[in-house]
Amino acid sequence: MRTVPVAATVVRIGIVAPSRGGTARAVHLGTILDGVLDEVFDHVPVPYRTPTWYRRPEGDNTTLVIPPSVPRRWVATDFADELAGALRRRNRHLNEFGRLRLRLAADHGDVVLRRPNFGGAAIALAVWLCEAEVLKAAMAAEPERDQLLIVSDRFHAAIGDAPEFRRVVVHAGGEREIAWLRTGPDTGTRNTGSGDGLAPS
Repeated sequence: MRTVPVAATVVRIGIVAPSRGGTARAVHLGTILDGVLDEVFDHVPVPYRTPTWYRRPEGDNTTLVIPPSVPRRWVATDFADELAGALRRRNRHLNEFGRLRLRLAADHGDVVLRRPNFGGAAIALAVWLCEAEVLKAAMAAEPERDQLLIVSDRFHAAIGDAPEFRRVVVHAGGEREIAWLRTGPDTGTRNTGSGDGLAPS
């Protein structure tokens, strides 16, 4: 039976440098991410809490499908800030080896969802954005940041005046796409103390 695409917001979350340190570190980072997301979901405002949210871990990435009733501006600001805050709290007691850093990418468009599988244009673009070299380079250039967010051009157009975003160009599936990188203070700065988290073996 063919599933009809529906409009939804997709947030793709990628762990930065998950393979550095081998399997033990990768498992550690995945566990932290699960805890961070659990904390964030506990603080989603009641009007936005519906059973149609979908979350799927995929190794070093997690994909969220958020219903269209949730405002895109809230996703790009409040949700991203809540995630950044939870991430900072987890990272505060970890050393650099155990620290979790995230790339976030968001789009809004067609999604085909037949659990546990999904597809559609918004899923595909969110994946490309999350892997974009411009996002990876921005993370590398600002090592004090725990996360950065990039959104598609159509997503950015829907959230109104947002001066903390800057326009970038990314390569997506052989095409050049306009996207917007959030450069505001949502991620804050990291405590550079040594911490007592996971240490290299």
